[in-house]
Amino acid sequence: MTTNSEKNQYSGDEKGSYPHDPVISLVEADYDPKEVALAEDTILAESQYTEEDYNKLKWKFDLILLPCMMLTYGLQYSDKVSLSSGVVFGLRKDTHLTSEQYPNLTVYFYVAYLAGQIPMGYAMQRLPLGKTLGAIIILWGIVVIGLGLCNNYLQLSMCRVLLGWFECAVTPGFLLIVASWYKRSEATLRSCFFFAMNTFLGGVFGIIIYAIAKKSQTGGTVAGWRAINYFLGSLTVLAGVLVFIFVGVPSEVWWLNKEQKKMAHARIVSNATGDGGRKAWNWAQVKECFRDPQWYFTILFNLTATIPNGMLGAFSNLVYVGFGFTPLQSVLYGLPSNAVGFTVVICSAVFTNYYPRARFPLAILWILVQMIVFLYVGLATSAGKWQLWACFCFSGVFACSTFLLWPIMSINAAGRTKKTFIGATGLIAYCVGNMVGSQTMRPSDAPRYLKGLTANAIVLGMEVIVLACWYAYYMWENKRRDAAFIASGVSMEEREFQNKLAGETDVTDRQNPHFRYAC
Repeated sequence: MTTNSEKNQYSGDEKGSYPHDPVISLVEADYDPKEVALAEDTILAESQYTEEDYNKLKWKFDLILLPCMMLTYGLQYSDKVSLSSGVVFGLRKDTHLTSEQYPNLTVYFYVAYLAGQIPMGYAMQRLPLGKTLGAIIILWGIVVIGLGLCNNYLQLSMCRVLLGWFECAVTPGFLLIVASWYKRSEATLRSCFFFAMNTFLGGVFGIIIYAIAKKSQTGGTVAGWRAINYFLGSLTVLAGVLVFIFVGVPSEVWWLNKEQKKMAHARIVSNATGDGGRKAWNWAQVKECFRDPQWYFTILFNLTATIPNGMLGAFSNLVYVGFGFTPLQSVLYGLPSNAVGFTVVICSAVFTNYYPRARFPLAILWILVQMIVFLYVGLATSAGKWQLWACFCFSGVFACSTFLLWPIMSINAAGRTKKTFIGATGLIAYCVGNMVGSQTMRPSDAPRYLKGLTANAIVLGMEVIVLACWYAYYMWENKRRDAAFIASGVSMEEREFQNKLAGETDVTDRQNPHFRYAC
């Protein structure tokens, strides 16, 4: 192992090669000696605790962090679906929306979501992560309540813009939280726990929304769509308060003592990606993203994955109405789709936890299933409404692919600024895809929406190609780095130490030849 006097040197260049001539000193590379010494102490602390100590601590933050994030993430999806639910419970009539204006509300949301990614990412890098997220979620809840007070298109548009701006911080923020507490092997399962709340809590809130809307139709004093937003908004404010109090990176939270904070950080040092703590913005890491193939794959994946997502978020209830169900039935009979989606996400995440190499193959499988669903619903003109309903119950399985791949944005990117930039720009592509998707279903195509469903099936085919290429790139790059490592003569012990040291001193994955991509 490298000693203190050797200043924790690591070998490698920007392309991740292993030069035979010795190594580059972190001090000579303008690293703060105090930062290097602190990093070395953290690495050495990793072996000071037993596996039993780590598991006991893991249970503690599992039981505190995950419930807060699961509730919040479920509310995020329910807020989006509330627009689709509201339109069948009087939203258009009460606010005098035209058929052309309604899809624009989804576009406004995602334009703001897009515009907020970089500013919010910068803020979360410069401010305490947990407190910043909590404050943002509280403001988001207040805006949801405000949606229920709207009376015209202008007011709805303004609220949707604010909603997009505040919600844009949740996904990248939570992925940073996971990367700050969990090993790379654990990150996907934990991330999918809160991602799956899209479908699970979507189903739970769907039942509540159904009850609220039915009460409204039978003599309630408040329109169903308004009551839905009052309920979801109030619950979101509560979730924001919980996040503000309990969520953060290990160094920020109040419910760990000094020794436990040190243990929590030491536990993830082998990730070699750093954590979500505060650091100065590094423009060199931003420039590196444009030379990194995984950044382009991230953009293409998020774009192709979310065009169908934008369509379903805005039109899923209307598709059920097109089958022959009433507006109230469209909410009730949409619940099994949530149950199917939840089951697929959790089972796939558990399987990936035990068989990490199954991540990409599983993602491709569920995309192919979704293609079949869209094509059948659009083309099976002789099918009855129950056949169509049974098939469309699988309409949410493609989201499993997104949830399996989103953790890659934080566990395969090292360097705090690079991690932020890849996550932010990936979600910018996510916004563009959702905006495009909301425009693929035209009123003139009702009730079967053949053109829109077929177009989305084609997009899913493109997504399969992107994932296959992305998977091949990671495997090729890991194999190339392994060959360079063998040729270098560096010992395995030295490689592991230098890999950890690079992560603790904010070295990127491309600069660190010891880094290996999870695939």
